[in-house]
Amino acid sequence: MRKYDYVINYLPIYKAALLDEWDSVSQKFIEDPELMTKQITCWSETPLIVAVGTNRSHDFVQKLVDRIVAVGALDKLFESYGRDNALHYAAKVGNTIDAKLLAARKPDMTQVANPSGSTPLKLAAWHGNKGTLEYLLTVTYDIPSGEEGTSPYTGVAGGDLITLTIMAGFYDVALDIIKMHPKIVLENDRNNQTALQVLATKPEIFPSGSKLGFWGRIIYSSPPIKKIHDIKENNIRSNLLVSSICKTVIEKVDHELVWNVLGSAIVTAVTYGTYELIEECLLTYPDILWYDVGGFYLLLAAIKHRQERVYNLVHQMSGYKVFAATLVDAKENENALHLAAKLAPPHRLNVVTGAPLQMQRELQWFQEVGKFIEPSYEEALNKKGETPRMVFTNAHKELLVEGQQWMKDTASSCTVVAALTVTMAFAAAFTVPGGNKDDGKPLFLNHGMFMLFIISDAIALFSSSTSVLMFLGILTSRYAESDFLYALPKRMMIGLLSLFLSLAATLIAFSATIALVLQDKVTWIAAPLVIATSIPVCLFGLLQFPLLVELVYSSYGPSIFRKQNNRRIH
Repeated sequence: MRKYDYVINYLPIYKAALLDEWDSVSQKFIEDPELMTKQITCWSETPLIVAVGTNRSHDFVQKLVDRIVAVGALDKLFESYGRDNALHYAAKVGNTIDAKLLAARKPDMTQVANPSGSTPLKLAAWHGNKGTLEYLLTVTYDIPSGEEGTSPYTGVAGGDLITLTIMAGFYDVALDIIKMHPKIVLENDRNNQTALQVLATKPEIFPSGSKLGFWGRIIYSSPPIKKIHDIKENNIRSNLLVSSICKTVIEKVDHELVWNVLGSAIVTAVTYGTYELIEECLLTYPDILWYDVGGFYLLLAAIKHRQERVYNLVHQMSGYKVFAATLVDAKENENALHLAAKLAPPHRLNVVTGAPLQMQRELQWFQEVGKFIEPSYEEALNKKGETPRMVFTNAHKELLVEGQQWMKDTASSCTVVAALTVTMAFAAAFTVPGGNKDDGKPLFLNHGMFMLFIISDAIALFSSSTSVLMFLGILTSRYAESDFLYALPKRMMIGLLSLFLSLAATLIAFSATIALVLQDKVTWIAAPLVIATSIPVCLFGLLQFPLLVELVYSSYGPSIFRKQNNRRIH
């Protein structure tokens, strides 16, 4: 076992390098110059490596490098003892200042890989250090084949560089790399992935995957907010990257190359739903739609993975869908409707909230694909002797039960609240504020605030009664599969909306009552009451309104199956 007792003797140097205290050890280096390049830690780190790794001891690094060069030990400047050298450390921690200093002293060190085969350039991309990466790109050269060293822009090293840059989110840098070294997009990285495949795993950088709220979508076209601006910039760069890669690939005039690069990217893109990338690949090379995507062709793969944007894109290609409608999986003897009948993958099932909406989405898919296939396929049997409807029922048993339970629990809770509101609103109509005159007429009958009370109470009574009826309709439903398509979501929407209206009206009626009773004593009561009563209404809205919006949008909003764009592919 190796002993590291010697490290204790070098603690002053180690601390000086960490704290940027050159003066405290400069005399030691004068007396023993070899200390400047010796291992001073149990990780075989030299004083230079320690100082560079701090990314703040820049004065120490500058003076140490000058001293090493002055004593004629330039060849030991990048001593690594079988590990990362100082430039590798600079790339890892994003120390651009010291990277410039080191590269200026010995430019060829930018090409040197560490024992793991990573150059400083690759390490900067790997660790997400954009400034250092941009600088190293200007001083790291593409060494021709056969010369000493290896090029970081070809082979696995090149594949790693471009994919790591994309994964780090440096799309502008990736565009620059491709511009300088176009062939890099053809290289596979250590995971056997191309740049186009990695882009396919990042749907969030394309317009279709940008998760913007209502207001975000409105101001997207002219973004004054930095976050939205950055999203739009990434969208633009991602499209440019895909277009540039496809153009480079097709210029090779090599069918096998195009087939493999674009095809492998499509396989990944279908899983992640990156339809913009698929669209560009199809525009570049339309025949790629016949690429084998996990045993299926593109349209069937889109159905299997529940990627409606990809489905819409391919479906609008009139020349292709005629053939796709007749496709049958030879292994299981299943057509497109059988695929739509199976349960969606978990990551696609959860794009909507709650089991009822998930069930609704599955029914929408089954219904849509049923319109597209040949009529005879609706009753076609697979190898298990099951029709598509049988497959759907068996595959969605658990989801159906979850949907029933969610609907019942929600309806039961809301029914209690709605029933209480009915009771309060009914009782308030006969115990009007201020009481009644001898002839039975309300005391404040001619007061404007009293009319507000009566109207609000009536609205509260009628809307809460409607809410109770809707929730009772849910509780007594048969819960058939088809009910989750429109009937149950519609009842839930009406129930929630009327419940919200009844609560708001009840609080308005309460405020009007207080204002009437205290009008002669506390004249300023109106404004605080309006603010106070708005709090529970706002809370209810914040908690339940998103669900209501999702119900309305899912049931009556634009269909998820619609023409994707006007760009003609076939």
